[in-house]
Amino acid sequence: MASQHAKYDATSSPSKIEGAGGSMTHPNRNHLKNNARLKHLRRELRNNSTMAEKGLWNWLKCDQIEGLRFRRQFSIDKFILDFYCPQLKLCIELDGDYHFHVVQPLNDFERDEFLREKYGIHTLRFENKIVFEQPQTIINAIINFKNERDNSI
Repeated sequence: MASQHAKYDATSSPSKIEGAGGSMTHPNRNHLKNNARLKHLRRELRNNSTMAEKGLWNWLKCDQIEGLRFRRQFSIDKFILDFYCPQLKLCIELDGDYHFHVVQPLNDFERDEFLREKYGIHTLRFENKIVFEQPQTIINAIINFKNERDNSI
């Protein structure tokens, strides 16, 4: 089911990622690169996006929000992020029904903390329905994050 794959953690399929891990940082630049071992899975997720992901992508693509460039289904370490803005080190995650099961919120929290602590990536999470009911909420959150970051520099 498409909504259940949105937060793919490659550890659930060890044969696909053996040897993957560690920093994906380019030695001469301060940016993260997609984990090459997850290329097939990223493509599969893009080709089978949820309706919410497709809807949000229409807002995020082509630098429409404050000129920020987002990538969809971007992998860092063993995780595939729904949307990632390298300029801000910001991850946007959409959570469907799958994320409200007993264990998943804890897994999401641990994942978000790992990305923040190891790579300095902040995660904003939204329920899928927000994309359809209140898309401006997501846009405002991105702009607010950018402004707070700019003001702290």
